[in-house]
Amino acid sequence: MERDRDHLMRLLTYETVKAAIVERVEMKARTFGQELNGNGDQDGSPIYKIKPSLVADLYGDWIMPLTKQVQVEYLLRRLD
Repeated sequence: MERDRDHLMRLLTYETVKAAIVERVEMKARTFGQELNGNGDQDGSPIYKIKPSLVADLYGDWIMPLTKQVQVEYLLRRLD
């Protein structure tokens, strides 16, 4: 049974799709995570409430794998 979980996890993993999603999450964090009360730093770059790359890393390293684990468990329970 454990072997089936590993195989299903591999089937649900598409590295190109994962990279595109992480990139999109970072772009959204850049857009929606900006401070609105200022025009930015001295050099004109925006100020963020949280680092957009940190949000993308957390999403790619934690949220996506947990979501896949839930999908695998759901698929295995459907077979019962």
